[in-house]
Amino acid sequence: MKSAPAPTPVSLTTRTVRGVAWTLPTSIGSRAVGLIGTLLLARYLVPSEYGEVSAAYILTLTATSVTTFGIGIYLVSHREVSRAEAFHATIWFLVTGTAAMAIIWALNGPLGRWSDVPHLGRFMPLLVLSMMLDRICFLPTRMLVRELRFGRLSIARALGELTYTAVSLGLAARGVGAMAIAWGNLARSALRFVAVVPAVGWREWVEPHRLRLATLAKIVGYGVNVSVASIATFAMRRWDNLLVSRYFGPAVMGAYNYAYNLADTPATAIGEQMSDVIGASFPHAEREQRAAALVRSCTMVSVIMFPLAFGLGAVSQTVVQEFFDAKWANVATMLIFLSVLSAPRPMAQILHQYFYACQRPRVVVWLEWLGLGAVIAAITTLGRVSISWTCASVGVIFVLRTLAAMWMVNRLDGIPLRRFLLPLLRPLVACVAMMAAILLVRPSLRGLSPGLRLLIEVALGCAVYLLGAAVIFRPAAREVVDTVRAALHRR
Repeated sequence: MKSAPAPTPVSLTTRTVRGVAWTLPTSIGSRAVGLIGTLLLARYLVPSEYGEVSAAYILTLTATSVTTFGIGIYLVSHREVSRAEAFHATIWFLVTGTAAMAIIWALNGPLGRWSDVPHLGRFMPLLVLSMMLDRICFLPTRMLVRELRFGRLSIARALGELTYTAVSLGLAARGVGAMAIAWGNLARSALRFVAVVPAVGWREWVEPHRLRLATLAKIVGYGVNVSVASIATFAMRRWDNLLVSRYFGPAVMGAYNYAYNLADTPATAIGEQMSDVIGASFPHAEREQRAAALVRSCTMVSVIMFPLAFGLGAVSQTVVQEFFDAKWANVATMLIFLSVLSAPRPMAQILHQYFYACQRPRVVVWLEWLGLGAVIAAITTLGRVSISWTCASVGVIFVLRTLAAMWMVNRLDGIPLRRFLLPLLRPLVACVAMMAAILLVRPSLRGLSPGLRLLIEVALGCAVYLLGAAVIFRPAAREVVDTVRAALHRR
């Protein structure tokens, strides 16, 4: 069977944004509800117990993340995957996942003592079961992404987040404590399992075939570099919590994790959905078309993500005053430094997907492990001075990580750095003006309630950024709006 011709740069971008148009509305709505639930959840928990369940979640998530072996990237990056290959991937994925969960469960005692959280084992049964459901669901999810079937997937993700919010918040309000988060994770995983697995025919991924070492070696061999890179990517976003717990205790780690998750909300709610869609589109384009789509995609992401990330940092103090009580007061300072995370992270994911589509996984390996080394070095040296130094160091390293990926594209494919950076400077200038306006107006709002101050600050920030978009980067903003509008119309 002949493969379909590769789309032109215009059709690739349109196809990409059509996928984004499917994912963003449901994702934004569900994440907004989830964010409100997360903020309310802090009222029923203390930082120390939140730090305990966070450590348990990170350890179980580590076990499943370091054993993915690039299976998901293999399925997405190859246009045609036979049922035999899919079956081999499924068997390998489930066997390694089961072994990883057994090992982490057995080691929860020593790991808990090292991270100063000796009682994290009580959360393990629910979290391990949750991770195994996610493990089964992972293969069908990647196949839906490869086929650009984003409607069902975005709805499943949205319902899962809503389920987690309802279950965790409801149980916490009834006095269950941090165990409510473990039950919420299990409920979310079960909902996603029910919603996603039936969407892919069982023959597509679990139809039995004779296991052949050559087929398994092909899949795992491709995934070795991807897996090594994904371990570093995961560690950059999770293991810092364990170091914070070791140096500052579980209570500070609980506040740090809350601040980090809030700072990362724009990236997870919007940025990851966009990078998934864009990354799935790259293998369908030729090399020249792929490069043009890469630059346009980074520009589109910056127009959307920059105001969300820097705007969150500008209103962080008001957010904490409105939604948190005194025991979480240090979240505000942490959030100011960490809010920068959501600006570069989606672009880094898109650049990595570009390298994978160009069959250059080793580039991602080097970039990610250098980034992880920088995070660990920063936290174990400067970060030990204070938690504020830790937060600032982490934010700076994520920016440098994205710039390094752009530099590698320049070295390997000759795309000038100015083609990336000049379009990014314009929305950045508008964000600086937005933050300055909020900070200048804030002293005059002191007599108002935190909730009303927050509404005014957000409205002012939106107005200033939109004005900056009209004046500073009108063509790029209009292109994003027109493309999204056309995609929504086709939807």
